[in-house]
Parts: sequence; C-alpha cells; structure tokens
Amino acid sequence: MNNMGSALSTETDAVCKMQIDKGKAKFTSEHKGKEYYFCSLACKKKFDEDPEKYLSFYDSRK
Repeated sequence: MNNMGSALSTETDAVCKMQIDKGKAKFTSEHKGKEYYFCSLACKKKFDEDPEKYLSFYDSRK
C-alpha cells in the first residue's frame, strides 16, 4: 500500500520530464487552474515563459 501512495504523489516535470515528488517539490507554477511541479528553478522559468510549448506533453498523455 505504501508504494501505491508514493506513486500517486509524483508528477512529471513538463520541461525535462523528470519525476517529481509533489511533497518535496520546491518549484511550482499554476497555469489555467492546474499546478505544475519542477525539478529546478531553470525548468520553472522555462515553463513560465511559454507554458503552451510544454503543455503538449500533458495533452499527449491523455
């Protein structure tokens, strides 16, 4: 059961595709009501400059 909860608390960094633990994420951005998690300030800044460029990753996962 612990492993399952752990898997549910991760998100993928939209810029570099690294798996991010939501509970430990230091960098986040909100876009259109959704929160995105990042591994570094550099990834967050890239996303903030042009979110739509990186959101195609999420659209392709549906």
